[in-house]
Amino acid sequence: MNRKTLRNLLRLVSRVPLAYALLAFLAARRVAVRGWSMSPVLRDRDRVLFDRLAYARGRPERGDIVLAAHPARPGIRIIKRLAGLPGDTVAIEGNRCWVNGERIGHLPGEPRGDSRPGRTLERGEYFLAGDDLDFSTDSRELGPVRRADILARGWLVYWPADRLRRL
Repeated sequence: MNRKTLRNLLRLVSRVPLAYALLAFLAARRVAVRGWSMSPVLRDRDRVLFDRLAYARGRPERGDIVLAAHPARPGIRIIKRLAGLPGDTVAIEGNRCWVNGERIGHLPGEPRGDSRPGRTLERGEYFLAGDDLDFSTDSRELGPVRRADILARGWLVYWPADRLRRL
């Protein structure tokens, strides 16, 4: 490889992250948070950019904050945390939820409780949960969502300005 070719290749590679960031910003979905189900990470009236290209490059991962189509109300979008992946076992008892025997949504220092028998998510099924389980309508009531209903991954809280940060 000659010097000129190497220099051009390095220029191209150095621009890729910037180009992706610009493309992601242009393709981003801007969403206003409504409600407190994702508190304290997201608050009512926060403005969030969701990356619609994220899952074209990779798979959804446990812990992602996602924008999804509401499974029972066409045209409505929900913001939740991806808690269970295909193959995971999810158990629900009252307002408590376990994924693969680990309790989610517990407070530090609070006993985790015992593992409960549950339902194993099928291929293409995902379990979504709000960060504040007391104020969230999520897969505990709505059931799992299909992969096709996961629209974007949370990327950036951009408003109010004092809460500006990446997710």
